[in-house]
Formats: sequence, C-alpha cells, structure tokens
Amino acid sequence: MDDVDELVVRTVANGDEQRPPYAVVPRSAIEASVRMNLETVRHSLLAGSPVVDERDVEALTIRVDERLGQGLRVEDGIQGWRQSIGVIQERFIEIAAERGVDAAEVLSAVRILWQLSDLMTNQMTALFRSRQLTGALRHSQLRAEFLEKVLSGGLPVPEVHARGEELGLDTTIEYLAVKAGTAPGASVETLRRRLETRATDLVVVADGYCFGLLSGPVGVLAPEDVVALGPAAPLPEVAGSFELATRIYDWMGRHGVRGRRRIEDIGWLLAVDRDDAVTALLLRRYRAPLDSMGDFGALIWRSIRAYVSADKNVARASEALVVHQNTLRYRLARFTEITGANLDSTDTLLEVAWALAAEPDETT
Repeated sequence: MDDVDELVVRTVANGDEQRPPYAVVPRSAIEASVRMNLETVRHSLLAGSPVVDERDVEALTIRVDERLGQGLRVEDGIQGWRQSIGVIQERFIEIAAERGVDAAEVLSAVRILWQLSDLMTNQMTALFRSRQLTGALRHSQLRAEFLEKVLSGGLPVPEVHARGEELGLDTTIEYLAVKAGTAPGASVETLRRRLETRATDLVVVADGYCFGLLSGPVGVLAPEDVVALGPAAPLPEVAGSFELATRIYDWMGRHGVRGRRRIEDIGWLLAVDRDDAVTALLLRRYRAPLDSMGDFGALIWRSIRAYVSADKNVARASEALVVHQNTLRYRLARFTEITGANLDSTDTLLEVAWALAAEPDETT
C-alpha cells in the first residue's frame, strides 16, 4: 500500500502506450482508481479469497460513470482495470520475492487475483452496459422530445438551433418532415432505419408509426410502407411541413395508398377529405339523384368514374367497363339528364371528380 505513487507511474506509462483512450483520463483519476484497486486486492488477499463488497461496487459504479463521461468504451474500461491489476500483481510478486515468500503462497495469492479480476470484470461489464443502455434511452427520449416540440412549433428559434446541433442536425439546411407506418406485424423500427439513412436525419418511433425530419430523399422502401412527406423547410419552420405530412399520411390510410407521397403527388384530392361542406354539397348534386334508380344509378356512377378516369376518352372508358361505346354515351347522357351536369364544363368536371373522390369505398 506504500507503493501507490510507483504503481500510478507504471499504470499511466502502460496505459498511454497500450491504450491511447486512457490518455484523456486525468492522472488524479488514475491515482484514485489505483488506490481503490489496491484496497480491493488487499481485502481479498487478507481474506484468502476474492472479496467484492457493496463498497467496492459503489466505488466501481462511480468510476464507470466517470469513464463514460470521459468518452471511454466498455472495452477501454475493462482493459484499464486489467492493466491496473496486472501492475499490482507484478509489484506483489516483486515484494514476495524480496521477502522470500513461499512459492506456493505466491501462487495461491496470484490465483486469488485472477479470480478477483474476473469478478470485477464481469461487474464492470454489467455496469457499463447498464449505463450505456440508460444513456441510449435518455438520448432517445431527448430526440423524441425535441421532435415533438419542433414539429409542433413549440420551440424558440435559438433553442431549435442549439438543441438541433446537440442532436447532430445541420441547422443550415432545409428538412422534409415525415410521418410513416407499415403493415400490421411488420417492424416499425426497421422502417425507421430505412428512413434515417444519414447522420443529419432524425426519426423516432411512437404509437406504431415513425415521425421525424429527413435531410434528403427517401431511399428504398418495402412494399407495405406508407410514407408521407411534407415540403422542405428550414428547421425552425418544419411545423408546417409536418402538419401537411400528417394530412397526407391520414389520406393515404383512408384510401389504402402505399409507397411514398408528397402534396405534388396528390394535389387537390387532399382537400376532399378536409372540406366536409363542399363534399356534402357535391354528393347531393351529382350522386344523390342516382340513388333512387337503384342498380342502374350505381351503373351510371361507375360509368362516370371510368369516363373521368380516362380523361373523357370514350374508347378507353368503354374498354375499362367492357361495354360498347354507344352504351357508355347513353349512360353519360342519362347522367346529364338526371343531374343537369355539363361534363364539357371544366368547373362541372372538377366538381364531379371531387364527388367521385369522396365516395366511400371507392378510389380514383
């Protein structure tokens, strides 16, 4: 126990040469660790067997937290412990030789040190893993908290930049807000990894879906993925982008659409589910008059859908319906007669298309 200074010198020398990460650990911290290690060794040698009590675990916990704070990995911590024990064992053997200790006694003591080293290594590994897991969970919480606030517009601009930089975001570029989901039973975490492909992306999982910010285009998706993207915006202004991404995501869910969609892909169709008053008006104007006609009314409505989907091309619409072109023309004429709709009018055609898009259990 009188050789602490010499043991610190040896430990520091070996550590700097063989394990560069320990160069960031202050000498005072290494000296404190050597003293604690010596105490643990002394207790075990006096007891005649490895002894790791609550005091040792508490001291080890403090050291693990310090080393993590200094940026060391679990491998660095274990190597440092073994290095320290190796230096202590080396000095113990030297003293034993000087004092003429019996070889059997020395071997027994060395065996105790080996066993002690294994026990402490296991304890240290468990502590490092536990702390790293806790740190990872905390980091994940910070990511989620930041996203929830920035995507709701709840952070001042200076705080957006400061916290964004802490999380590795590039605060000088624009981001696409994203909301995404996948098929029931599929891994949402796997989808998150498919989306978060760059260091400057930030995507988290919550309530069975993903949301976050992307600094570039979406990569390869699985066939079952549903990915909605808002427009690019500076980091402090992404709340508006996420609001639109959420609308697109909800629209995709209602219409069974999969893949990747932006407002440019959907256009005015996104407004159909949003404006109930307009939708109700147009359904009364163009759909309700056909209800009293039963199956024939439904047949006319399907024909209108095919006609509009074919960009008013009678030949293509007739082929899709598997009917003669004159049959389709007759149904279109009946629709005009019943509803008063002039399908040559741009306004009327848009209104009819709106009503078609709003029809339950139908897609356009």
